[in-house]
Amino acid sequence: MSDEQEFYNVDTLVDEAVPQADERPGYFARRKMQRQLKLTIKKQKKQKPLREQRKVEKPKSSVWGALSSLITMMVIIVLLVAGGWLATVQLFEVKNDTNVETLFKVQSGDNLNVIAQRLEQQELISSQDLYRLLVSYEGNDTRLKAGEYKIPPNATMRDIMNIFVGGQSIQHKLTFAEGLTTGQIMDKIKIAPLLTGQVAETPVEGSLMPETYLFESGTARAEIIAQMQAAQKKFLTNLWETRDKDLPLENMEEVVILASIVEKETGVASERPEVAAVFVNRIKKKMKLQSDPTIIYGITLGKYKLDRQLKKSEIKAKTPYNTYVIERLPPTPIANPGRASILAVLNPAKVDYLYFVADGTGGHVFANNYKAHQKNVKALRARQKAAK
Repeated sequence: MSDEQEFYNVDTLVDEAVPQADERPGYFARRKMQRQLKLTIKKQKKQKPLREQRKVEKPKSSVWGALSSLITMMVIIVLLVAGGWLATVQLFEVKNDTNVETLFKVQSGDNLNVIAQRLEQQELISSQDLYRLLVSYEGNDTRLKAGEYKIPPNATMRDIMNIFVGGQSIQHKLTFAEGLTTGQIMDKIKIAPLLTGQVAETPVEGSLMPETYLFESGTARAEIIAQMQAAQKKFLTNLWETRDKDLPLENMEEVVILASIVEKETGVASERPEVAAVFVNRIKKKMKLQSDPTIIYGITLGKYKLDRQLKKSEIKAKTPYNTYVIERLPPTPIANPGRASILAVLNPAKVDYLYFVADGTGGHVFANNYKAHQKNVKALRARQKAAK
């Protein structure tokens, strides 16, 4: 704007501001007013850039305000999510309303969805969805082990998850007595109700270690047999090198054969080393073993129990298992010997016994010659006659 325009505007402002003709100020007074107005206008021009600067800065404060609102909103969302998660975690620790111990079975192949659904159906958890969330969050969705479990009363979701992950399943027992034949063991395995599957092939006689085995419900029958075979093989392998240096047996198979005879001859654990010594001494002297249980096995082949006395014709019969006729050992074991009988054969008692006969009380009396043995036989018959 030019100076003339400024003065024109000043004059106009002065004309509008002054009174009518009768009250109009003089020339010098008007000039003074013009100068004052001009100074006021210049001051306003100097202040205008400040107003413009404020207008430029105003958008900056607006950005910060929006950012602050966004941060506030995010904090609120995080707090809501955290609060929701804490509330959910609390539900994991809530005890169920079942006041008794419950059996629950996780089948082989069951996934998390199936397990959670069945838990909810049995009212062991309040929500299968929450249970799946917990298990997945903990990284245990593929670590739930198959088995039969005892769920304690008032268990929480976390308790149940930990039981499955730890594999704390119920262990059942299956016990096999020493001296059972393979056929007898197989009969017991076949009727065990908690085992599954069929056995394709019957193991060879004497290849199973008779003892107590722990298993979970649903275990395959073939697995129990494999455990028994592995147990015997490991036991023999570990002890073979500890055998008596004068043992007249060529291999571990012969050890098992003789141990099976010892097992069937006596049920008294303390005399097994002496019974083993009798047979070992006889082998060394090239004497026949003359063991009645071998004749019986030759008749039954371990398939049934012979509930009668041996006939004289059977004692004289030439069969592969009649040790009154054959030299040394029969072709196979006549039973499945236990650990004690195997140990007795590997390290028999240091005695010179060659004979033994029952004493009428469950044990035996031993002799190192035939004359003494005959005396012991007569004493037995006298006790038997007196008992009648």
